[in-house]
Amino acid sequence: MFRPNVGRRARMGPNAGRNGQGIALMLMLMQQIQQLERKPPVTLGLMALMYGLHFQKQQTPEIFAPYSLCPDRVIGHWDLTRIVVSGLIHVDDWHLYHNMISFLWKGYNLEYKMGSLRFLLTVGCLLVLCHVLVVIVAVVLATGFQMPGPLYQCSVGFSGVLFALKVLLNHNSPTFSSVYGFRVPTKYAAWLELVVIHFLVPRSSFMGHMCGILAGYIYVYSSAMQSILSSGAGALSRWIGAIVGPINNRDNTTSPRPSRTPTSSFETDEDLARRLQEEEYRANRPPQPHPEQSVPEHISSSELRRRRLARFGNGY
Repeated sequence: MFRPNVGRRARMGPNAGRNGQGIALMLMLMQQIQQLERKPPVTLGLMALMYGLHFQKQQTPEIFAPYSLCPDRVIGHWDLTRIVVSGLIHVDDWHLYHNMISFLWKGYNLEYKMGSLRFLLTVGCLLVLCHVLVVIVAVVLATGFQMPGPLYQCSVGFSGVLFALKVLLNHNSPTFSSVYGFRVPTKYAAWLELVVIHFLVPRSSFMGHMCGILAGYIYVYSSAMQSILSSGAGALSRWIGAIVGPINNRDNTTSPRPSRTPTSSFETDEDLARRLQEEEYRANRPPQPHPEQSVPEHISSSELRRRRLARFGNGY
């Protein structure tokens, strides 16, 4: 999440779409998507939604300016739309690209394990929970600790959800990860990343990222929330199946696709990216001839004609 460095009534970010930077970054992201051995539909759909909103924001920034997450506006005017919409819009092209490249790897892993519908509900739940926590923490700091600053800070972006997904992905990992040169247990990597990003990116929302981590832990240790989301995903699946099922059942001739081995639950973003790059290298590497396999000889057309005539003469 980023805090816009302009006034509330001004534009939230530069119109960077005119110089083609946004298109170039989107093409780089599409190259990463092409490397995936399976395409997570919900992850890609949410990415497309956020890219569509971002390009529209560049054309009409005044429409999206009122949707940044401002705790005082949420409390004072009960403007609850800010809780959801603020997480889907971004400050600039680089902000969007970095969030989407991170969301791609997390969605690739988690959507396969959870299922698409449950993953969709989980992302929506984490988005709302993270931003509600931002509002609650801001109110507590303003009323209980005489720190009104966070109450009037506005932020946008999907980073809070990404921190929550990182907790879901790595909370029980026994491995170690390298975060900006520091080697730490993977299950605690989100906390170190929280501190490092706060100092490296001054405009980032420390409270938004921290609330994302808290939302992730609330989900992990709340069996009731997981049960509700699982039941909701099952009900939604049955409802969709009742509508779409008869249409899909007509196509019974399609051969089933081979099942794929699920990604390890302890695989980090860096490990997954490295594995995909290695698989792409192996796929693009030209096949080597077997040592005992004879390589066809390249001969000219005149020599080929001579050999055919020789075989014809020997046969008769």
